[in-house]
Amino acid sequence: MYSRFALALECGNIEIALESARALDDKECWDKLSDMALAQGNHQVVEMAYQRTKNFSRLSFLYLITGNMERLKKMVKIAEIRKDTASHYHNALFVGDVRERIKILRTSGQGPLAYLTAVTHGLTEEAEEIKQSLGEEEMAIAVHPRAKLLRPPPPILQSDQNWPLLTTTRSFFEQSATARTAGGPKLVADFDAVVKVEGGWEDDEEVILDEEGLPAAVGEEGEDDEEGGGWDAGDDDLELPDLEPGSASVSEGYFVPPTKGTSQAQVWCNNSQLPADHAAAGSLETAMRLLHDQIGIVEFAPLKPLFMQAYSTARTSFVALASLPPLFTYPHRNWQDAGAKKGLAAVGLQLGTLVQRLQSAYQLATQGKFNDAVSKFRLILHGVPFIVVENRQELTEAQQLIGICREYILGLSMEVSRKELPKVSYSFCLVLCQQ
Repeated sequence: MYSRFALALECGNIEIALESARALDDKECWDKLSDMALAQGNHQVVEMAYQRTKNFSRLSFLYLITGNMERLKKMVKIAEIRKDTASHYHNALFVGDVRERIKILRTSGQGPLAYLTAVTHGLTEEAEEIKQSLGEEEMAIAVHPRAKLLRPPPPILQSDQNWPLLTTTRSFFEQSATARTAGGPKLVADFDAVVKVEGGWEDDEEVILDEEGLPAAVGEEGEDDEEGGGWDAGDDDLELPDLEPGSASVSEGYFVPPTKGTSQAQVWCNNSQLPADHAAAGSLETAMRLLHDQIGIVEFAPLKPLFMQAYSTARTSFVALASLPPLFTYPHRNWQDAGAKKGLAAVGLQLGTLVQRLQSAYQLATQGKFNDAVSKFRLILHGVPFIVVENRQELTEAQQLIGICREYILGLSMEVSRKELPKVSYSFCLVLCQQ
């Protein structure tokens, strides 16, 4: 039976694994079943496994992430009956029951903490009652002025249903193994039985097994006990079913997963040979290769902030539901005629932005801040490969911008280096010139 349970876990068959775990009734089997069911999103089997193993901490967290506040409140009562103070307090935190937390702290001898909890959450009557029972030394505490109400947000949508799974055809062996079972297993356990801690959990249903260790079918007629003839030598005309791929029809439950489409980021890479588009798509390797092939860049460390800026400004995100991760959208610069496969990334760094930075660099050079001006000009020069020009005029302006930055960087760097040289006399300079 344990081998059957292990094989069912390997195949991901939760139903057969559940039947085997009921028959074995071993804590290790229930733990493995709960891990596998949790990976498949089968919350009902996970709940049953945690109840059988009395794993109250994980059971409480399961109810928390699924938004089942009704059963989470029952877990508070169960922890109180079990006299598990830590679990009792944690469940009270999950539920957001402030008065229950104050009661737990007072019962545990944590009067000052109970007083702080009551004052922070605006429970003045409870705070005054606790204050009268505390001594002078215990009252030497001050409430933090920035203390805020600590309450978990209520769940918007309770997700107690199992995750949907893709329907695929059963193989010949799976059909023969499951055909003998009349009904499916009971997945939802009676939660009210958990409250009876002293009596333990409810007893399992009696599982009747046959000689091969499989559950016997309910209401099955008497079977023929005579031995079969097996594969007789005279069965030459035996016809085997055709099991070629694709022979199953849709009516038999055959499911073909949809073909994965092309992401907009990949579309940008396919439609453009500009490093800015590849950096916006997140394809940094191809962006670096293009920069090397087109303008000969070999050191990419100074360009890392520009890569990250291009990637972050090329997409937007919005929240659909509070329980779901944010969704991303990909704005296009050619949105009027982009379509599904002709889009180009909306580049955040524009030529006008670099021209504005150029004016700031001019001011730094005029003020004599040569080191800051050199850094500014170099930043402008690094940003030129990440802009997109629309016409020949913008192309000419970008080329002029490269020349201006190059000349200023060279001249200002020479001036900075000259100032760093040691001061010498005029006569010594004449001797150096003569030599």
